[in-house]
Amino acid sequence: MKLSNLHWGILRAPLLVLAAASAFAFALVFFTYRSSAASSAQLEREHAALNSIRQRTSQADQERQLIVRYRDAYEGLHRSGTIGPEQRVNWLDALRAANQEAQTLGVDYELSQQAASPIKLDTAGYKLQQTTMKLNIKLLHEEDLLNFLRALEAQRAGLYLLQSCSINRSANAPFSVRFEPKLSAECELAWLSLADIAAAESASPQ
Repeated sequence: MKLSNLHWGILRAPLLVLAAASAFAFALVFFTYRSSAASSAQLEREHAALNSIRQRTSQADQERQLIVRYRDAYEGLHRSGTIGPEQRVNWLDALRAANQEAQTLGVDYELSQQAASPIKLDTAGYKLQQTTMKLNIKLLHEEDLLNFLRALEAQRAGLYLLQSCSINRSANAPFSVRFEPKLSAECELAWLSLADIAAAESASPQ
């Protein structure tokens, strides 16, 4: 059945209205979908940003707790000269003071050049350096060595490791003479220093 011109003229207006309404509805649905997708993407970005803020806040809180926990120990290392350049003058002053306090009969020393320590340690921004000190300590008896080491530790001149110690009898020191050394102790210490990596790199010539 074919539509006559009369019928087409009657239906044309409603069909145009229906087509316009359909187009409008389609456009409305399309833009609603795009708006919803954009809103979802924005919401995801906001959630990601919030999670990032939470993580940074949690990390900052953990760092603050670590600072509070280890602040006194860190400041103690600074006061003793362990953090920073090697403190050779302080070490030698500590040797002289320990020798006097322990009443040993003299201490000879030999210091090596500072080098990277073989000790594996996570020092977070610092590198562990080591200076080897060899000592020859003149003693009346064995207990003088323990007294000397205790006196050296009491000086708090820095952080060191006692790597080795041996005692030998002096061949030309008769025991009939009271205040001549009867024994000699050969000891090796490793003085440790924490050097700031960033400061060392900035100070090095380019």
